[in-house]
Amino acid sequence: MIELKDVTLKYSSTKGIFNLNFSVEKGQVFGYVGPNDAGKTTTIRMLMGLIRAGRGSATIDGLNCFSRASAIQKNTGYVPEDVALFENMRVKEYLNFVTQMRGIFGQKNTRLRDMLIERFEVETRGKIENMSSGMKKRLTIVTALMHDPQTLVLDEPTSGLDPLMQSRFLDLVLEEKRRGKTVLLSTHKFEEVERTCDRVGVLREGHLVENMDIVSLRAEETKAYLVKFAAPPNLEQIKKYGFGFQQFSQSDYEIFSPGDRIDVLMKVLSHEKVLVFNSKNQSLEEIFQQHYKKEIKQTEFKNEENNIQENEGKIKRSERKPKLMLKKTEKNRTLPDPEETVREVKKA
Repeated sequence: MIELKDVTLKYSSTKGIFNLNFSVEKGQVFGYVGPNDAGKTTTIRMLMGLIRAGRGSATIDGLNCFSRASAIQKNTGYVPEDVALFENMRVKEYLNFVTQMRGIFGQKNTRLRDMLIERFEVETRGKIENMSSGMKKRLTIVTALMHDPQTLVLDEPTSGLDPLMQSRFLDLVLEEKRRGKTVLLSTHKFEEVERTCDRVGVLREGHLVENMDIVSLRAEETKAYLVKFAAPPNLEQIKKYGFGFQQFSQSDYEIFSPGDRIDVLMKVLSHEKVLVFNSKNQSLEEIFQQHYKKEIKQTEFKNEENNIQENEGKIKRSERKPKLMLKKTEKNRTLPDPEETVREVKKA
């Protein structure tokens, strides 16, 4: 099990990860998605004990991710985004080196390693420095999973792989899930999340803005339906019930409905003569884009409110300043010299 509680790691006031709270259970694949520089790799490096959190706690199978980093690194299957291998070693030499490091001995125990080599078609002849980037990634996958770890931490694991190997890897992730493994999958590919994940967390600017299961997420989506009417429909009635639409012709429309209101839409359309009714599925990427837009709008609204309050405060302070300045001026004003006043009177 992977668990993060109030984890914060700041590089600056806006860079880093902030108050992260989520967990990944056994037999579950947790998709960790977000744009570049959102903090995904920072989170994973912290989980692997490569960097230390400034606040909060992070554990894998009950072990503290920093103080027990060596045990975690030994027992976890970790695939980093950027591959770093011993370039001067030969592939077979490197595989034997990692096998010994993993404490794997004997033909029976190396069976999984050999199966992974065959599955991902890893070329074991020659030096690592002569391998393509895609082949190096395959080799990294083999060495990360060859000891049959119970927890997998995967940071953009399919980057650099061709479509065939990407598919094989995702099949392997599903197999590992069925075997009860704990899997954290960091990716920017929504099709990978759709195919493998049970839950998904969305990271933006270091903050976890969504953490929900895929079924709930899909239930919240706005569904689109392509409808062809025999005659122009009653658009006022459609709008009255809160459905949006886009008109392509007098008879062809795209109607938008929240995922939980399809029964209401059917009642509204029952008063019309419908010739064609087709559902238009949204991809998970489109759903997340909607969530991001909502989050951004809320953030912009809060920022606008704060700016208004700040400006109102400045106006009030500026209105008070002249009075304060006047009092200060009056207090510091010098009184006229009495002798000078007498001389002026005599002259008059």
